[in-house]
Amino acid sequence: MAGKKVTGLLLSLVLMVGFTLAGCSGNNNNTAAPTEKAGESTTAPAATKEATATEAAGTEAPDALEPVELSLYLPGGPDKDVASVEQEINAYLKDKINATIKINQLSWDKPADKVNLMIQSGEVFDMVYTWNFMTNAAKGAYLPLEELIETYAKETKAQINPAYLQAATVNGHLYAIPTEKELGQSVGFAFDKAIVDKYGFDVNSIKKLEDIEPMLKTIKEKEPTLSPLFMNHTDSLNWFTAYPESEDLDGSNEIPTLLDYKTMKVFNEYDTPEIVERLKLIRSWYEAGYINKNGATDKTELKDAVKSGKAWFVYGNMNPTSTNDWTRLAEKPMIIKTLLPVGVSTKSLQGSMLAISRTSKNPERAMMFMNLIHTDPVLYNLLTFGIEGKHYKKLENNTVEFIPDSGYNSVSSWMIGNVLLNYLNKDEDPNRVQLYTDWNKNSAVSPVIGFVFDSTKVQSQIGALINITKQYKNTLYSGEKDPEPVLKEMNSKLKAAGLDAVITEIQTQLDAFLAAK
Repeated sequence: MAGKKVTGLLLSLVLMVGFTLAGCSGNNNNTAAPTEKAGESTTAPAATKEATATEAAGTEAPDALEPVELSLYLPGGPDKDVASVEQEINAYLKDKINATIKINQLSWDKPADKVNLMIQSGEVFDMVYTWNFMTNAAKGAYLPLEELIETYAKETKAQINPAYLQAATVNGHLYAIPTEKELGQSVGFAFDKAIVDKYGFDVNSIKKLEDIEPMLKTIKEKEPTLSPLFMNHTDSLNWFTAYPESEDLDGSNEIPTLLDYKTMKVFNEYDTPEIVERLKLIRSWYEAGYINKNGATDKTELKDAVKSGKAWFVYGNMNPTSTNDWTRLAEKPMIIKTLLPVGVSTKSLQGSMLAISRTSKNPERAMMFMNLIHTDPVLYNLLTFGIEGKHYKKLENNTVEFIPDSGYNSVSSWMIGNVLLNYLNKDEDPNRVQLYTDWNKNSAVSPVIGFVFDSTKVQSQIGALINITKQYKNTLYSGEKDPEPVLKEMNSKLKAAGLDAVITEIQTQLDAFLAAK
């Protein structure tokens, strides 16, 4: 019976994806995505913008609205030329919703911590990328959006996949608007194509993390200026789970609460033989000189490490257009290898979302802006690509070429809005819609999709557990120390801080969720 339910849900999701993509590629009366227009060059993005503007402003004309400035917090950068992009966006927004926007880029140097401080201090701001979504939603950091989306973002609500909205709902309230992108997530590598070609590496032969070891050995021997495996203080091999048949349920990415699909029990992954073996492997790579010695503390972003010649690949979440994304970020041709399977889970659906802060003074205008980045290709491409002629060159049929060192390249399409509004990179596969369709069709759906953990009862324990995990994770995953004594010490502290209570609470809620299905 469970298998039938999962299969049925998968079919539903695939159908919904088709519906969503069809809506994004032209069936929606308000917009026409660049992908669609690649084959219909007579339709320009500007042709759709007037209709979108009026509808985005709800029932009020833009000139009837008081002017406001909205703050937006996104990951990446900060780009040195973000101010000029803001200026261009603001000129465009004035006639749309009579608002200006202040883009605040938070470098990948622990952006979630910075946002948490903003939330804890009660700082006034409008829109934010949702790091630690479930924890912050449970704490009341975000405004409920049901009425706002109904009033000011009808077009987005009509076109977005319902599964995304379900995943952003906690205790009956919608707390974020997810990016319209792929349903499932996977991890993998983005390699510098020049290095792959030079040594004839067969990246398609990589099926699991261990398979990169021969390549690391070659780079160590023949490329002394490159780090065979570059790590920094925020990116390490914890991207690659040692438990393929599992799912992280708490949503924080920082506390050990995996669900074992075989038993449907939640467990501490740091207290298992599998994690010991994985960390021993990383330790052996460190001792062989494959990992940079300062991997636990280095603050160089992976894209910058590849761009500057420190590293030859990056790793992390991959999506159907990652080749385009990483080629742009690293400013050199990259080759992607995704490790299958792609999985659809509540957490993957929550992967990229924007929320409105409970401290926002202009939540209505913020929702109008969020509606525009889901429906207006002019605004969307300004925000993600920058200014034509300055940050990219427009070619034909909505295809563009990035300008190296343009000063604006850190806002990726996967972060916000609707990815199918994006221009195509000249080196990108023009069949973008088909790529997304295939990606979702081949994704495995979680047996507990739709489960959203309410952390209200264990907030204090979760805060303590996050601090402990952060204290040890970099040391463990950088290979700096023998992992077994470090794990013993870490697990002792986790237990004392209440990990068992958190696991029990998640298990109780999960069991109730499964019983109600």
